[in-house]
Amino acid sequence: MPWSDHHRRAARYNRWINHSLYQVCMTLDDQQLNQDVGLFFGSINGCWNHLVITDLLWLSRMSNAYPILEELHNIEFPRKLDGHISDDIRQLWALREKIDDVLIRWCDLLRQSDATAVIEYRSTAGDDYAKTLDQVLQHLFNHQTHHRGQITAALSALKINFGATDLLFAPLDDG
Repeated sequence: MPWSDHHRRAARYNRWINHSLYQVCMTLDDQQLNQDVGLFFGSINGCWNHLVITDLLWLSRMSNAYPILEELHNIEFPRKLDGHISDDIRQLWALREKIDDVLIRWCDLLRQSDATAVIEYRSTAGDDYAKTLDQVLQHLFNHQTHHRGQITAALSALKINFGATDLLFAPLDDG
């Protein structure tokens, strides 16, 4: 499978599982969403905030090379990993939908030659790095999977059925 097909599939899975889990999370009350349950970013809402922020951060780092990503420029967000955008799960969901839509459309445009494009960036700690686009995208999607795993663990502790999360059950339209 060409590398770009892998990321097209990952972007579609990402949209599907984010939609599924946000729908479940939108049934929770504010205490369940915002209570510190020991996740990396405290609460379920803390994890969702972190994922929106980090995706916006990564995509802003690449927007000069990929103009489609400029669609996200008008979204203001804190430039720190433990930042906070909103306590309102619906507001986070609206941002997540927009990000996931852009990710899918962007991954659909990727060419084989993009795999080795070098992305130079400065971390939030101020360190300079250079990674290939393939590495960055793999990290971006893997990072989301990691934190969604924390969210599903918190939902499990609340005895909430969040349904199947496996890639094999996702209704992907990737051919």
